[in-house]
Parts: sequence; C-alpha cells; structure tokens
Amino acid sequence: MIIDCHTHVGRGILLQDVFQIDCTVEKLEYLMAKGGVDLSVVFPVYYKCYKEPNREISELAATNKKFIGFCRIVPGAPDVAQQLDYAIKELNLKGVKMHNMDGPPTREALDKINELKVPVLFHAGLGLSPVKFEGIIKSYPDLTIILAHLGFDLDFERMFSSALQAFYLAKKYKNVYLDTAVATWVQYFLEQAIEEVGADKLLFGTDAPWFYPAITRACIDDLEISDADKAKIMGENIARILNI
Repeated sequence: MIIDCHTHVGRGILLQDVFQIDCTVEKLEYLMAKGGVDLSVVFPVYYKCYKEPNREISELAATNKKFIGFCRIVPGAPDVAQQLDYAIKELNLKGVKMHNMDGPPTREALDKINELKVPVLFHAGLGLSPVKFEGIIKSYPDLTIILAHLGFDLDFERMFSSALQAFYLAKKYKNVYLDTAVATWVQYFLEQAIEEVGADKLLFGTDAPWFYPAITRACIDDLEISDADKAKIMGENIARILNI
C-alpha cells in the first residue's frame, strides 16, 4: 500500500500565495491516481483559525476512504487544548500538523498531543532549522515526531547543514521520523537520508497538490535499496505509526 503522509486541501486566506489557495480534493485525487497512491494524510492549508478547516478535513476523511485526516492548530491559542480534544476525539482526526506560520510550538499544545497519543508532523527545514526541535524531542520521548522535508533548506548556504541536522535527530532519537516532501528535487538528499538514517525512519511525503506524488515516487524507486526497504518508506512505516 502506498501512503503519502504529507498533503494539503483547502482554499486558504493568503490570496497572494498561490500555494495556499484552491488546493482541491479533485486535484489531489487526480495526482494520487497518476502516482499510484492508495491513501493520503491530508491537513489544511494556512488559515488564522482552524476550527472550520479541521471540520472539513474530518468530513472528507469520513466520506472518502482515500484520505486520513490530520488537524492543524494555532499553538498559542488560549483554547488550544480544547481544540485538540475536539479535533482528535470528536472529529476523529488521526494526528496534528504544526507549522511555524501558525506560531511556535507551546508546552500546552504538546502536552495535550502527548496525552492524546497521536503523532505530530512539524514543518522543518525550508527556513526553520531542524535542530531547534531537539528540546521538544527530549521533553517528549514518547511522542511520535515527524520532521518534514528531510529537514533540507532552499537556501544554498543552509541546504546541506539543515538536512544534516534532521538526519542527526532521526538517528539519535527513536521517536523521530523524516518525510520526503519537497526534498526529493535534489536526489542527493534522499540518498544521504538512506545512508545516514535508514529506511525505517523515512516516510513517503510529497506536499501534494503543489508537488507531484509520481515524481517523488520515481525518486524513491530509483534508490539502490531493496524492495522491502522501499515498501517501508512508501507506506509501511506510516501505516505502523497510524495503526492502519
């Protein structure tokens, strides 16, 4: 089973940002079909408040079995614990996406996520140094943490060092995984992730519909690793994390 652990749906509010508007279910389903993806973990694009977008994701996941819903939150919101309880217990969402656009992680939010025993996927790299997450990782050793984008950065001066930070964290801490969203545009990072971290800690993710699953899948298929290791990356690892 092929599972994409990093996709988006929604219309968003940043109309000047083409990546945040009109991410339709139809486009995502089309790209999944082209890439041979069976299931996608999906969460909202950027909003100032996620109550309604989380509800929309919940309805999508409930009515279309191709999708597994994660909520998105504003970590510093006064009612963040209540929002998380509602999203996980009432909306039946299976995890949490956190992005620095929404503010830095807070202890209240992470305490609640840890209590709810669901994974959290952090935006990492692409302007946010992965090593900044080490304090969180140490503080919550039983929390499953997914760092997105293999931790790499688009800025050439930080591109390699940022990814190496993520590799270090995934190697050192048993609760840390890395997803491949966006990062496969430089195949070197994926090859280095295999060498440094190993297939057991890598998750197929694409950032669809902005990036195409078929391309990321081709990059993983091209790796000189066993079919068993490819299967782990392409779906088995995230299936185990989500108890699918």
